[in-house]
Amino acid sequence: MNSENDIVKDNNNAAKAPGLAETGLLFSVVSLVLITLGSYVQNRDFSTGILITEFIIIMAPYLLMLLIRKYNAREVLRLNRVSFLNLFIIFSMMAVSIWLVSVINLFNLWLLKSVFGRVFVAQLPISDTPLLVNILLIGGTAGICEEIMFRGIIQRSLEKFGVFFSITLTAFLFGLFHMDFQKLIGTFLLGILIGFIVYRTDSLFAGMFAHFANNSFAVLVSHISEKLIPSDAPAVASDVETLNDYFDILESMPAFQRIAAILVWAAIALFCAAALAGLLWAFIRNTSETGRTVLDSNSKKFFPGFLAFLPGLLIIAAAYIRIGLYLKGIPLDLLIFALKLR
Repeated sequence: MNSENDIVKDNNNAAKAPGLAETGLLFSVVSLVLITLGSYVQNRDFSTGILITEFIIIMAPYLLMLLIRKYNAREVLRLNRVSFLNLFIIFSMMAVSIWLVSVINLFNLWLLKSVFGRVFVAQLPISDTPLLVNILLIGGTAGICEEIMFRGIIQRSLEKFGVFFSITLTAFLFGLFHMDFQKLIGTFLLGILIGFIVYRTDSLFAGMFAHFANNSFAVLVSHISEKLIPSDAPAVASDVETLNDYFDILESMPAFQRIAAILVWAAIALFCAAALAGLLWAFIRNTSETGRTVLDSNSKKFFPGFLAFLPGLLIIAAAYIRIGLYLKGIPLDLLIFALKLR
């Protein structure tokens, strides 16, 4: 249910949110184009491909929908200011959450290793590009374009069915959209956090900043790790083999040592979770007086509108099946398209 402090705009003169049918239809179209054209342009040239993927394939269709359908973009997208203090708290939350998510993803990968026998974590081809350019490309473009698609439009179209429901379902779609079930849990949890940040601050700018900070931290960590690897070592192959070897070593350990290693991971996760909980408390306290609006739309029922998402979900499911078959050792020529999308 929506908070009692929320204002539901549902009269004829108020701003309206996009309906589920049009939002879902665009999600399906964008998913198809992302898998085909997006993977093609990124494989040809990563930097140019990222710009085309984010701005033309992901963002442009949703902005065109707002323009053609004459929605109030400022209201729908929550283009409201964010206080400096909130930005500082958000930055701190993302700095802590990236380590928490890393531990969660490690457990996720270990589980997949036990199911498929191996894992494959494709690294971004960023070694030949300056760090600042990579931050702008991977952090900035995704922070702007993916937030407009997910927290700006999709979450907005779902809010009338319940704020918690909209944040959670949008985060799930966001996680699936990255087409990497090896990091699905972590991406899903980050999506929930960013969705909550956007709703609580009533500003998409806050979500863009959070997404930018998370991706920039990831680029920075990847950049530092590459500097620690000898220049003549094949980075992707080295990372993959190291990760699989690490899991093999862990599984071959005596039970006591394996439990001790797991407890160390758990302790790190608990420490990060406690720090994140404290920052969330401060964030909630600092946004307690923020006025928020839940926009209505012409579509009053969840079904059949949500069925428009189904083609896109089936396309994404096919990508996951291909990745799973590859991890099982079944060669597929089109497999790498999904692994290199993010």
